[in-house]
Amino acid sequence: MDRDPTEGTRNAWRRAMMVAPFFTPADVLAEALNGRRLGGITLEVRDFKKGRTDRETYFNLYASREGVTSRRPVVQGLFFMGRGEYIKPWMEFRYDPAVSFPGGGDMDLEAERMSREVFELLGSLIPPGGSLMAIYGAEPHPLARETERGLKRDFPPMATPIGYYLWEAGFRWFKDWYFPEGWLEGAMKLQATRPLDEESRARRESEARRRLEEFIAGARRRGAPDPEEARAVSRAENILAELASR
Repeated sequence: MDRDPTEGTRNAWRRAMMVAPFFTPADVLAEALNGRRLGGITLEVRDFKKGRTDRETYFNLYASREGVTSRRPVVQGLFFMGRGEYIKPWMEFRYDPAVSFPGGGDMDLEAERMSREVFELLGSLIPPGGSLMAIYGAEPHPLARETERGLKRDFPPMATPIGYYLWEAGFRWFKDWYFPEGWLEGAMKLQATRPLDEESRARRESEARRRLEEFIAGARRRGAPDPEEARAVSRAENILAELASR
């Protein structure tokens, strides 16, 4: 189900937009993410580095547990906070659910069923018309690898693991950057855009419904799906059930 951003994050974004350009993208991220709790971990955002303009910043998002910070970032990203009414915010990011802490006690956020919360939290920074772009190419975690294989097999993007989290976070239009145009767009990534209005949402959901129904019908005709296709069919069925319940 599509969930609205939390009130605290929504207010942080609104405050940032009202006082821009005095409010920096690093300020927006810190206000929205620092100290947020997910299960037994607390999030820490830091390592800010200015992007191409003063509206962009690179950042790392770490997990902290009992005062100990993870060895590597959970999220490495580039955030653009938007400019004016028509140039919408976006974020490109790499997500690694495998969290390692000094002294041991490692955990996997995907196995702990915390990935959806991460995507929803990042998505809460993106208003209607804005985009999240999740890197999946050549990533080590099974979440990204299964997403890459599914996209290469022409599964509907929202039926892949990463695409499903993006759908659950309220994004409805997808573009697979499997072959960066001119090699200027970086790694392979899945872009998802939040609908600009209710008309756009309805149109994208109608298109998704047709695509998912065709995918499920094709899988049934072939019979005996392999485990990855079976999981994709299950995600597709979940989305169709959610759309039908409205």
